[in-house]
Amino acid sequence: MTNVKDFIAYMRSKYLNHCAYLWGGSGQIVGKTTPDEIVKAESTSDKPKINARRVLAFVGKMVEYGYNLDVAQFFDCSGYIIDGLEHFGLYNGPDIRADDLYNLGSPISIKIAQPGDLVFLGSDTKKTHVGVYAGDGLCYECKGRDDGVVMSNLSDWKYAARFTWFQNLRLSKKLKVPTGSKAPTAGTEVEDVQRALCSHGFPCKVSGVYTTNTADAVKKFQKAAKLSVMSYGVVAKKTTEALGITWTKK
Repeated sequence: MTNVKDFIAYMRSKYLNHCAYLWGGSGQIVGKTTPDEIVKAESTSDKPKINARRVLAFVGKMVEYGYNLDVAQFFDCSGYIIDGLEHFGLYNGPDIRADDLYNLGSPISIKIAQPGDLVFLGSDTKKTHVGVYAGDGLCYECKGRDDGVVMSNLSDWKYAARFTWFQNLRLSKKLKVPTGSKAPTAGTEVEDVQRALCSHGFPCKVSGVYTTNTADAVKKFQKAAKLSVMSYGVVAKKTTEALGITWTKK
């Protein structure tokens, strides 16, 4: 299980390395990215020419200040978060945006945020920017083309979400789609499995109910992980441990 302190230290390292913002940035080395590649990356943003000029101007300032362009990287806001998660093996799915990250977690009040929780800006229906809470009222974020990775105050953020990445998850019973008139298994253990599936790149609805949709995602995960199991679609010891969850059934 990843230590949240190690995760925060990694996210802080991107701040100390003066990492920059680029639309769709996911860790490209600034010193190895050409102006043409910057223009191409920004071609799908809302203001391609203006945004490309802003990025190039920021890189120019980095050169002026003597920053090491061979360690600085390009990120956008969600790319910065995903890079940290992927570094520790906490997320192995497709590149997703801020709103998708929010929906993958459990919404919480910003007032009870803990280190490792993700923080967001946007509206009640759509989150448009994401950062990570580091503790002591401070957050890290890849803010924008004129700023790069910066430190901000928790009070600057409006929403927060908590994830299972830093928790010692346990499953104490088999999960499967019921037969006959039995009600499907439901509860926090099911939610943990559903979020773990999503983090491994096998999306399913995080409902807390073990539905056929969840079972289908489990089957795909089991086959991709080359698990030899008694019944595909059933979560037991092998599948649980492959998902990073502790199996406690006696």
